[in-house]
Amino acid sequence: MTMKMTFPRRPRRPTLLGLYHDELILLALCLLLDCLDYLIPTLSIPRIGDIMDLLGLVFAVLAFSWLGFITLLELIPGFDVLPSFTITWFTWYLMQERRLEAELERELERWR
Repeated sequence: MTMKMTFPRRPRRPTLLGLYHDELILLALCLLLDCLDYLIPTLSIPRIGDIMDLLGLVFAVLAFSWLGFITLLELIPGFDVLPSFTITWFTWYLMQERRLEAELERELERWR
């Protein structure tokens, strides 16, 4: 007997920008973390910025699983100018959309 993994259906409608609430909240958090990543090291002691980078890395790994390791770029000197949390969110969003499209294709093929 094989187990079929099903992805959760989205019964609610997209809200702002065609994004669902959970996607929009996650995008807002990523944008906030990128803004804080730019402001905190310039306004305070650089060590606090490094601590924020580590906390952001933990957030990204918890929110995006293995894809959150893209934010390891924050720890490399000079790469701090990249909006790595937002890049991670866009990568996660595109992968999620592809996965849902593939699931719909498989479902469509099953009904043919």
